Amino acid sequence: MAVLDTSIPIFNYFEEIAKIPHGSYNEQRIADYIESVAREHNLRCFRDEMNNVIVYKDASHGYESHVPLMLQAHIDMVNEKNNDCQHDFENDPLDLYIEDGFLHANGTTLGADDGYGVCYMLAILTDDSLKHPPLECVFTVQEEVGLFGAFGVDETQLSAKRMIGLDSETEGETCTSSSGGNDLMITKQITGEDNDSPVYVLEVRGLLGGHSGECIDKGRGNANKIAARVLYHFLKEGMDIRLIDITGGLKNNAIPRECTVAFASSNPFKSLYELVQAYQNDIYKELEMSDPGVSITIHEEECPVCICSRDSEAIISIMYLAPNGMIEKSQVIAGLTTVSLNMGVVRTHDDCVTIDYSIRSPLQSIRVELSLQLELIASLYNAYVKVSGDYPGWDYDPSSQLRSQFQAFYQQYTGLKLKEVATHGGLETGVLKGKIPELDIVTMGPNMSDIHTPDEKLELESFLKTYQLLVSFIETL
Repeated sequence: MAVLDTSIPIFNYFEEIAKIPHGSYNEQRIADYIESVAREHNLRCFRDEMNNVIVYKDASHGYESHVPLMLQAHIDMVNEKNNDCQHDFENDPLDLYIEDGFLHANGTTLGADDGYGVCYMLAILTDDSLKHPPLECVFTVQEEVGLFGAFGVDETQLSAKRMIGLDSETEGETCTSSSGGNDLMITKQITGEDNDSPVYVLEVRGLLGGHSGECIDKGRGNANKIAARVLYHFLKEGMDIRLIDITGGLKNNAIPRECTVAFASSNPFKSLYELVQAYQNDIYKELEMSDPGVSITIHEEECPVCICSRDSEAIISIMYLAPNGMIEKSQVIAGLTTVSLNMGVVRTHDDCVTIDYSIRSPLQSIRVELSLQLELIASLYNAYVKVSGDYPGWDYDPSSQLRSQFQAFYQQYTGLKLKEVATHGGLETGVLKGKIPELDIVTMGPNMSDIHTPDEKLELESFLKTYQLLVSFIETL
């Protein structure tokens, strides 16, 4: 039995897609559904091997001479559930319910990110009463796991040079830029040796961390850099430090909250402990506003092998010297970080230590420079660098015609001023802008919150109101 009023097209389509499992890499069935809707309404459709789908709709009467418009949303959702939830994301429909005017899914993510955009496009495609220019509705896959669907879109199938992105989560806002980025891995080969010295474990804990796009400007501590700082000062004091294992961070796009370093040393525990206490006090004072729970501890363990002194010093020096954190802020958009890098993950392997970075900037030239700086630092210690996962940014366009049109329309339609926002994270808009440099972009979406968690919710009034805003704006184009 439907939870939503299915006489309202966007509600009906949300009910329908909620029945179809569509987590990342499992988009075939929802792509099948989109294709079936297109066929039912005699709409031309293109589908690629990844299951990206483009549905075309001819201009309504009187709009034949208007230039085409692209609408875009991703069809995959994040599959997260509560520990006590038995939901099977491969087979089960979402269990929808409404509470206090918000749509939820029982015990799981809702998929409003980006189900609302999918529903908006399906409703527009199937409503012949609407007035609009030629439409190219782009349904992408694998957004939540790396924007891969957008990278795979065949831009030769598209003629539109203006686009409305439908992957936002706040009514009354439009995004104006996003960051590009790349991954960078530093690898240092290591030589092991037997160890008969005491073994110590240094632990950095209690940091807040956060997403390296959203939180890199908040001055939060990086556990890997803090551990490197302590280890480097041990070396400066003339102490014997031979690494055994470094385990820091979980993802290169998350500011690491914890780092554990095991090392051998002929120095007594008391000397090391006293220095750790001094560094703990300094770092606590430096981070008391951003990371009041930071702690640095050391204790004894045992291990019969370690990394030789030369390679240990090289690894510590690379970690200590390598830049990290926010580098620059925008001079155009208040508060926007434009350049940053994050030493996200450090790991010891059988024959090497790796340091995994995420580098962000909408300007590729800056990303190249930061990569070269890291490469130079690595080369000083006979380590090497590999750059991968490059994705383009969407730089702020002060002369965007579509944004000017949307601002004027929004003011007239609502009586309110449209809020412009920007992100230091990567978006599909940036990928598509990279493929079609002339693309003029605005974004819009309804109010929703707690996305990517089982607490995700979509405000139904805003869901409907933003759709009405969208179709009314399209009518002006």
